[in-house]
Amino acid sequence: MSAGERGALEAAPSPAAPAAAETHRQNTLAALIVGGLAGGIYALGLCPTIYVGDSGELVAAAATLGIPHPSGYPLYVLLGKLWILLVPFGSVAWTMSLFSAVCAALAVSLAVLVARRLELRHEVTWFVGALVAFGPSFWSQANIQRVYALNALAMMLALWLLIRWRQSRDPERGHRVIGFLVAAAWIIGLGASNHTIMGIFGFVVGVFAVLSEPSLLRRPRHFAACVGAGIAGLLPYLYLPLRSRQQPRLDWGDPETWESFRAVVTRENFWDRAWNESPADWWPIVVDYVRGFGEELTWAGAGLMVIGLVAAARQRRRWPWLLFVGVMAANLWAIGAHGSRSDLFIWHRYTIPSYLAAAFLAGIGLQTILDRWTGTDRRRWIALGLAASVPLMLLVDGWPKFDRSQYRLAEDFGRQVLASLPPGARLAASDDSVLFVLIYLHLVEGVRPDVDLILQGIGGADLPTLRFDPDDEPLFFTHTPNWSHPQIAVEPVGLTFRTVRRDAPPQPLGHLPTALDGEYDPTVPKDYLTRNLLGHFRSMLGITFERRDWPRARAEFVAAAEHATENDVLFYNLGLIYRRNGMPRRALAAYQRSVEINPRRIATNKPARASERVIDLRPEVERLAALEAQLASDPTLIGLVEGSPQRLRALAHLLAARGETALAQGRLLLAEEVEAGRPLSFNVLDKDSAWTPPSPRRIVR
Repeated sequence: MSAGERGALEAAPSPAAPAAAETHRQNTLAALIVGGLAGGIYALGLCPTIYVGDSGELVAAAATLGIPHPSGYPLYVLLGKLWILLVPFGSVAWTMSLFSAVCAALAVSLAVLVARRLELRHEVTWFVGALVAFGPSFWSQANIQRVYALNALAMMLALWLLIRWRQSRDPERGHRVIGFLVAAAWIIGLGASNHTIMGIFGFVVGVFAVLSEPSLLRRPRHFAACVGAGIAGLLPYLYLPLRSRQQPRLDWGDPETWESFRAVVTRENFWDRAWNESPADWWPIVVDYVRGFGEELTWAGAGLMVIGLVAAARQRRRWPWLLFVGVMAANLWAIGAHGSRSDLFIWHRYTIPSYLAAAFLAGIGLQTILDRWTGTDRRRWIALGLAASVPLMLLVDGWPKFDRSQYRLAEDFGRQVLASLPPGARLAASDDSVLFVLIYLHLVEGVRPDVDLILQGIGGADLPTLRFDPDDEPLFFTHTPNWSHPQIAVEPVGLTFRTVRRDAPPQPLGHLPTALDGEYDPTVPKDYLTRNLLGHFRSMLGITFERRDWPRARAEFVAAAEHATENDVLFYNLGLIYRRNGMPRRALAAYQRSVEINPRRIATNKPARASERVIDLRPEVERLAALEAQLASDPTLIGLVEGSPQRLRALAHLLAARGETALAQGRLLLAEEVEAGRPLSFNVLDKDSAWTPPSPRRIVR
């Protein structure tokens, strides 16, 4: 053989090369199709306006290059700003909703590629992609302005690179190609600059890498390259002190010094919100965590996950078992050690890494069944049909919950608040669901630039010292301020409280909204935070009418309770309202409901436990019952119908004569309710109301 012939022979491609290229094209096409379909569904349900909760603050930070709440989310802020510049159409809120949808769709595509790297069948990879795409917690973050879709994208990309490293082999050096692992470390560092949960994922990946290739510890240059890449990925955190020195309008925690920077990045001020107080608290956390797989995968999908766990634990698939179980265990520890009540038991967005890992285990479980039934086509098709029904059920069940295309509740509330203020007013706003929406509207959309919006509580800061004339310099609060002044009172005037002189006459009420856009529209999904916002909206109207029109106030309080059925703070505040109006039975019912929701300390201006109020109030309710029994034989009550306005007023007169002025006031208010056509009830969730909310309205913008 001549030298030329030998060279031609050596240059000839391997017979396996075309097959490998074809397989690569098929995998890429499948990933694009599944991700594209998921992205299209996300786009159809895209939230067009600002969403409730953290969204307003995050979008405002991206648009104005500010610093949002800890951990600062610098990668989201910087990429969000770039995205806003690259997509210069639609509102900024819509643009950032689209950003989440694109990130989520890319994460789904990568999930398909990861499944193929796990050597799962093509039909199984479609199953895994759909399971990821339509998991409730993942989907809930895919069309609103939050950081979790970007976090999932970083995790999927790092996982794909890690598996590429695990399956690679450098024939010259006899070990795996280190470049894939270095790239994975860099992506994990970047992801951690978006959300700190990626740091936990990075720890798992590091342990897994060392277990997979212990010789990595004997190659200091390779080990240092991985560590250095991870640290390099964290560089976006430098944005926080550099930008803070420029004094942006939104500057949470002022992270210019090392101490303040560390406090922001480690979420130092958030650790005291952790629900977990003792080792015994781990049991309900674990139970809820396990139950979550049935909700996220359906119970059929959870069954496949268990089968996959058993199958992957065997020798042939032990490494994916170690990786995915490690991700789950670390995720559980992180949320259990740090999560608040709502983080743990109400929304499961912090547990998305576990559900992503579970989807791959469910895919392994499905493939295990298909491998067992290889020779029986009928059983195989039955298995595939049942497997296809799992993501289909998630899709059918999830669309009504996550179609945010008509969602305008949060923006409408914020606009109503700002529209109610006189020119040049100062508004001290607090509470994430209220303040963050106002931050977005004011700083990004430019709504009411004449209003001085005071970002109360940002970074834990107290309200700054204010000097003002309540007659000429109107000062408003979104929530009752935690202070008192001998000359100044705070009066509810709709959706805000206004400071007035104590001797001033009642403030006139301007136009008050009767409903928020979509409040009674069943096609507009209402998650926990949205229901809480609606509860706040109704309770504010109720407090406004408390001294003006008690039957209307009572109807608003009932509406608030019906909206926010799981809001412990709202029921605690209702207890305070009913008690100060001489209605101890209703107050006790409200406190008891608050305890049922959360027996722990609740997050009020002065943290308290509703259980203490229940203990304190029960003797008063018993005393009232004894008083009413004692007065029942009074001649002025004989012949009067029980629960009638006449009897209630007569009872109020007798109570007042005994010095029970608060209880007497309560009987008079109850009489007003009955006269207004409202049946007497002490149920805080009483649905029989004399005042009926208006029919749903559509606001044309």
